[in-house]
Amino acid sequence: MVEDEFVLEQVGLEKNEAKIYLLLIKLGESSAVSLARESGLHRRTAYDVLEKLQKKGLVNLKIKKFVKHFSPTNPEALEEMMKEKQRLIKDILPKLSEQYKAKEKKISINIFEGIEGMKTLFSDLIKTCIKKKEEIILIGAGLKTPNYMKHAFPHYIKQMNKMKWRLVEPDTQDIRERIKEWDMDHSCRFLPEKYLSPMGIIAFADRTIIMLLKEEPRLIEIRGVEYANAFKNYFEIVWASAKK
Repeated sequence: MVEDEFVLEQVGLEKNEAKIYLLLIKLGESSAVSLARESGLHRRTAYDVLEKLQKKGLVNLKIKKFVKHFSPTNPEALEEMMKEKQRLIKDILPKLSEQYKAKEKKISINIFEGIEGMKTLFSDLIKTCIKKKEEIILIGAGLKTPNYMKHAFPHYIKQMNKMKWRLVEPDTQDIRERIKEWDMDHSCRFLPEKYLSPMGIIAFADRTIIMLLKEEPRLIEIRGVEYANAFKNYFEIVWASAKK
């Protein structure tokens, strides 16, 4: 139930909305009083939540003997709700992109925090490099990224193998074994283990990304050709001195 609530929150429901909706799926047609009791919410709160769910098309209302009874709509309505959001975003995306590009500076710095921020940045990285056919170069942080990405990481590896990339990592047995397991050794070189660090650097196109991977990942993105080219030159020095 907790996992289901989390998923529903991710697609746009508030915490209490997810809780009440799942209860309705489980119990079927119910009064607000019984839903309040089962959920531990105040009755007035339960009514407010049910009203919001009605507006979202997820709950139906019936009145029996002057008492309001609520029932869930087919869960497929959730998928339709997501599609409607996607349609709305798609409608305004060209306008937003145009405004964004018009105000984009030659050099800008953006900070991404947490796992979701990391996923957002990596998805953009992959999309940009595939579209522009740009090489990705990386000085790794001891392969800490998979620890944060977990199930999403194999997807990024699959996408990276569609493009040109090079990676330099500290030389440890664990890192070598994982590099080989992911079939990445053809584009990877190694520095002595003493250079193991929680910081990694990525460069592609006109962007440089500094990754600080400790408890919570923090990524600093610098957009600017001058900075990206400077790191690319530095990377070539490191690559030449690293061993296979």
